[in-house]
Amino acid sequence: MAQAVKSEIYLYADDSCLLFQHKDLHIIDEHLNADFRNLCAWFVDNKLSIHFGEDKTKCILFASKNRIKRVGKLNISYNNIEIKQHQKLCYLGAWLDETMSGVDMALKNIRKINNRLKFLHRKDQYLSYKIRRLLCNAIIQPIFDYACSSWYPNLTKKLKLRLQSTQNKTIRFCLKLGSQSSLTYKEFEKINWLPVEDRVSQCILSHVFKSFNGGCPEYIVELFSQVENQAISTRQNYSRLHQPNRKTNLGKNTISYTGPTLWNRLPNNIKVDMTLNTFKHKIKDHYFHQFQQRENNNFIYY
Repeated sequence: MAQAVKSEIYLYADDSCLLFQHKDLHIIDEHLNADFRNLCAWFVDNKLSIHFGEDKTKCILFASKNRIKRVGKLNISYNNIEIKQHQKLCYLGAWLDETMSGVDMALKNIRKINNRLKFLHRKDQYLSYKIRRLLCNAIIQPIFDYACSSWYPNLTKKLKLRLQSTQNKTIRFCLKLGSQSSLTYKEFEKINWLPVEDRVSQCILSHVFKSFNGGCPEYIVELFSQVENQAISTRQNYSRLHQPNRKTNLGKNTISYTGPTLWNRLPNNIKVDMTLNTFKHKIKDHYFHQFQQRENNNFIYY
């Protein structure tokens, strides 16, 4: 199957995704249609079925805001069945829109977190501090984390502030603080949560670390490369990563750019050989230290 398909194929359980990129929409149409026919033929030959319902098989065109207005529409079909093009869709639980703005994912996460907080507030009289923290770590923190490197960086400053405000409400619930209480470094440290932006940076850096130490899929490993340094011979001493050339904000917000940027800013003592768990703890300590320094410069979360 892989030899008959020129597009990139991403598989997860019974989900299959075809991805092809080009500047010419007609070439994208041509390749995706040919690959889609080959896949469908392979499914038939192997007695497998494909669901052509609108909720199951979809297509989407990703481009910048300016370019998406100028290009036409994708025309993907099979046996006279047209695959509907969407402006946004949900893939493995992550909402993606055609400009990769992350807006839909952020808004849905904010609503989901607020609904769970409302439920927890109704049960507050039965919950100890330990249980409140346990529940928030189990059912709220993962919402902030899931696929955050793909949807968070492109958010507007206003949406990022809304996400931070949502996290602040969660911390106030855990610590039983008033709704208008300002939060300082001590409150974040007590619950052991980094602010949202620092947490996203920690997640991105964990991907970079795993790409060199195992645990990442090949398409993530290929995104990062070490700057050649003849003086460094240790295989695991990735002191500095190559920074790809990106001219647009959309390109600079991809993990292939933000990963090396964040990594190159880290002190070298954090990058030495260690386990992933130790690395995460060192990253958290590093960002907590920076948070404390910001607070000393009269910066407080509200």
